[in-house]
Amino acid sequence: MLAQTSWKSEHCQRLATASDPQGLEVVVDDLVLDGTTDVAEPVWKEIVAETKAGTFFGDTWLDQLREVNLLGGLENHGYLRVEASTEAKVISSSPALEHVVVYARLRGGPQYTLSGVQFRNLDSERHLAFSAEELRTLIPLHEGDLFSAEKVREAIAALTRHYDAHGYIDFVPEPKTEIDDVHQQVALVMSLQEGLQFRFGNIEIIGLGSTLEKELRSQIRTGDDLNFQLIVDFYRDHKSELPEEVLPQDTELRRNIKERTADALFDFRSCSQLQNLETSIPPVPNHSARAW
Repeated sequence: MLAQTSWKSEHCQRLATASDPQGLEVVVDDLVLDGTTDVAEPVWKEIVAETKAGTFFGDTWLDQLREVNLLGGLENHGYLRVEASTEAKVISSSPALEHVVVYARLRGGPQYTLSGVQFRNLDSERHLAFSAEELRTLIPLHEGDLFSAEKVREAIAALTRHYDAHGYIDFVPEPKTEIDDVHQQVALVMSLQEGLQFRFGNIEIIGLGSTLEKELRSQIRTGDDLNFQLIVDFYRDHKSELPEEVLPQDTELRRNIKERTADALFDFRSCSQLQNLETSIPPVPNHSARAW
């Protein structure tokens, strides 16, 4: 129990000491083209609308707007050779809030389409755990589609969910692109580090009511493939009944490589509950300190 309390305490301490990333709030009233551009008008209008609907924070907000909204937004529409610069003009300001207009110079270049998708195993020369045909269905891009960085991120999430659901809890996908400038095409190569497939070992649950604990234990059992998606679904389905700071990724998994099992420790206590518990435990006497 001391080890469990220590693990949970470290988690709560990280939450308590996390720095506030926000700072000054910046609202973009308008995003204006400074000069001409070869970016399609509907794409530009979409980027403007999303930028004006968002809110930015901190000293590096303009870099974020350029990297995420402009470059990232254009990459979602097949523009991979983008050149962009930005300049902001403050319209009004207060100590906590600024309203600005951003002027952008933008060259999109050609739009690239997807030529194909390949899968490679980084762990060894052995075959992947799943066929290329099965994995291909998880990629929301088809040959001939405009290449989209956002859809690649969706593919990474889908692959991770798929592997997590079959016990591959250390799975890591690494997308790479091979760009053909002559034909304006992109080949997507998904390099996959699958890791080992694990089964549930011992399952320990702390701080959960008997009804919910019974439900969780009915879904995950010792000896079953470690389907992490079941854990994610449980947290999602009972979000209103669990402490806000309790997340599925905080589940402690203690791997036994030889047995291909992982003991799972769930601690559903809130940080305030844990703090009250720790303050109620009397300190251990220090017998090495003597008063002479």
